Amino acid sequence: MTDEEMKEIEVSTEKVNLEGVDNEDDGDITIPELPEGKFLEFRLISNWGDPNFIGLNSVEIFTATGERAVVEKISTNASEYNGSLESLIIERIRCKDSEKMWCAKKSIENPDEEIVLKLELKEKSKLALIRFWNYNASRVHAQIGVRYLKMYLDGIGIFRGELECAFSADSEFTPVMGETVLFTTSETILELIAVHDVCLINLPEESIPNTTLELLKADHLTPYRPATSEEKDAPPTPILNAPAPKFPAHPPSTAPKHDVKILHIELLSNWGMNGLIGLTGLELIDDHNQLIEESQFTVTTSDGDKEQCSKLFNGRNLTRDPQDMWLVDFDSKKPVTISITFHTSISLKALSVWNYNASFELSYAGVKASKIYENGKLIKNIIFRKATGFVYFDYVQDIVLDTNLMEQEVVPKGTNQSIGGFVFQIRLLSTWGDEFYIGLNGIELFNRRGELIKVKENNLAAFPESVNILPNIKNDLRTSNNLIKPPNDTEFQAHVAHGSPPKSMCSCFFVFDVQTYISKIVIYNYRKTPERGVRHISITVDDLIIFSGEIPQSTETITGKLEINLLDL
Repeated sequence: MTDEEMKEIEVSTEKVNLEGVDNEDDGDITIPELPEGKFLEFRLISNWGDPNFIGLNSVEIFTATGERAVVEKISTNASEYNGSLESLIIERIRCKDSEKMWCAKKSIENPDEEIVLKLELKEKSKLALIRFWNYNASRVHAQIGVRYLKMYLDGIGIFRGELECAFSADSEFTPVMGETVLFTTSETILELIAVHDVCLINLPEESIPNTTLELLKADHLTPYRPATSEEKDAPPTPILNAPAPKFPAHPPSTAPKHDVKILHIELLSNWGMNGLIGLTGLELIDDHNQLIEESQFTVTTSDGDKEQCSKLFNGRNLTRDPQDMWLVDFDSKKPVTISITFHTSISLKALSVWNYNASFELSYAGVKASKIYENGKLIKNIIFRKATGFVYFDYVQDIVLDTNLMEQEVVPKGTNQSIGGFVFQIRLLSTWGDEFYIGLNGIELFNRRGELIKVKENNLAAFPESVNILPNIKNDLRTSNNLIKPPNDTEFQAHVAHGSPPKSMCSCFFVFDVQTYISKIVIYNYRKTPERGVRHISITVDDLIIFSGEIPQSTETITGKLEINLLDL
C-alpha cells in the first residue's frame, strides 16, 4: 500500500472523530462557569448515520436566575430544511410528531459542511444549563439526530462534545431527561432551575390506552372515513357457555398420577439486556384446566425480595407498567431461581408465562433460557418467548409440564435454510390507493418440509383486529381470523380481513409457544376493492427484519399473490 493510500485512509478515518472535524484554530474548549453573552451558536458537525439529514427535536436554555432564556431570533445557514426553526425553542419534552421537529438537508456539493444554528437572546444572560432533545421521529430516523456539535457564545467556544442517539418516539422508553450541558455546579442556581424545569415537575403520566380504539386514537386515527360494511348475511353471534379448554385433556392412561410438591424454575439467560432479568407474570394450571390459586402455594426467589416476587402472581399480566412486573439483578454466572412450594401435593399440568414487557427496549430483560424442575428432578429445558413490548394481543406463552400428555413435536431445523422463531410479524405499511382501509384475503405459512401449517386461531393476532373496532361498525364479517380460512383466491367478502387505515400501525402476528420453522410465506391481496389491498409490507421474526417488499395489486378477476421463499433469503 502506497503512502498516499495510507494518508487517504487516515483522513477518512479522522472524519468520524470529533477532533478530525474541528478546525485547528478552535483549540481546546473548556466548559466555563456561567458564561455570559447574547449570541449563541450551535455548529452541528455530524449525526448518528443518516446520509442526508441532521436535526434536533428541541433545545432548552436556562439562565443563572433559573428562568428560561428568551430567544428573540433564530436562523440557520441551511438552504433546505424540514420543520420550523421556532419549533426548536418551544417548551415541550415529549414530542412524537416529526412535523414539530427540525432537520436540515446536507449539502450535496459539500456534505462535510457544518450546519449552523444561530440564536439571539433577548438580553445578555449568564447561561447555567442547556438541554438538547435529539431527533427521534422513529427508530430509523433517530439516526438524523446530532452526534457531535460545538457551541459558541459571542464567538467564544463554550462546549464541544457528543449527544446521545435518541430513543425512537414509538419505543415507549422515553428517557427521563434530555442531554444536559451544565455551566454551573451551584446548588442555589440548580434549585432555581428546578422550579421552572418541566422535566423536574411531576407531570401527569400519559395514560396507557386500554382498548384498540384508544390505541388508534393515540396514533392519530382519522376522525372521518367513508362507511364500509359487510354484515348483511352475518349469522347471529353465538353465545358460548364456556370457553374451550386452554390445554388438552388427559388421554386415558394407566400411568400413575404425578403430583408436584415443589416447582423450581432456574433462569439461565435473558434476551440480551445487561445486568437485569424479569417476568411480567406466571399462572399455574392443574390437571382439570383450572387456575391454581395463590393461596395454595408459597413463592420465593433467590434474591429474597418478597415484595418483588409477589408481583409474579398479581394477575396483572397484560400490561406495560413496570410496577406490576418482577425485575431483579442478573449475573449469567449465577442463575436466578424461582421456587414454588405447594401446601399439599398437586397434579400440575401447565405453566403460563408472560415475559417482561415494560417497553420494546426493556423486553430484552425478559427470560430466555430456563430449566424447570419438579420435586428436584429436571423435566424441561425451555426457551421463553420474548415479549413484544406492547399489548396489541395477549402475549402469553403456554408450557405443558405434564409428562403424560402428548406435546407438539419440536422439529429440528435440519440442514435447510428455513427461518425459525416464535413471533412472525407482517407489518402492512401502505395500500394501493385507499386512504382509510387496508385488507388482505389470506396468509399461508409452510413448514421446512414444504407442507402447509394448520395455523390455529390462538396462533393468530392482528392489530387492529378488524373494522369492528370502529364505533359505527358492528358484526362485519371481515375479521382477522379469515386470514387463515380458505379459500384465499376469492372476492367473497366473508373470506377477507379488513383493517384500519394505513396511517395507523397495522400488523398481523403469528405467535407460537415453541420455536417454529417456516420455509415459505404466501400472501393473498385484498380483491373486493383492489385499492384497499396492501402494497408495501415488512416481515420480522422475533424483531429481526427478514423481508420487505411489495404485494401485487389484485384486479376484479385475479387475486394479487406474493410468494416469499425463505430458502432464498
